[in-house]
Amino acid sequence: MNDTLKLVFVNPEQAKAAIHGMIAPYCKAQWQNGARRLAVTVEPEDDAKTAQQGRYYWGVVLAEISEQARIGGVQYTDEAWHELMKRMHLPRRTLKTIVAGKKRPVVYTVIGSTKGIGVRKMSAFIERVLAYGAVDQGVMFSCLKWENSHV
Repeated sequence: MNDTLKLVFVNPEQAKAAIHGMIAPYCKAQWQNGARRLAVTVEPEDDAKTAQQGRYYWGVVLAEISEQARIGGVQYTDEAWHELMKRMHLPRRTLKTIVAGKKRPVVYTVIGSTKGIGVRKMSAFIERVLAYGAVDQGVMFSCLKWENSHV
């Protein structure tokens, strides 16, 4: 059963109406279909990264870096540049996990990701990548603002 109900509320009235009109009937239907347990999570929603930011980042920023920049005379793909930019400009996360046979949790570090970061954080990331491209690699970008891009 992979049915998921995702709702976004902008005021208390919407939340109350959804609880009575959508969440309760949804739960009832899931139980009737054999679900034994249901989970509900309510949390503040960050602004989702816009599709325009993603198109600009991949279609302008990384495309132009991969066309113009070289490291040691080598030209790299946009995917390789994206990996470098994540490693340079996104925070790493430390995670713990239980591993069979180990007495203590195993601690490891994960490179940051652009997936799921909000519009403001993605804008800041793009700004850092633009600065790196222009200053460190001499890239001349055709468009410097994702809001103005037409990709």
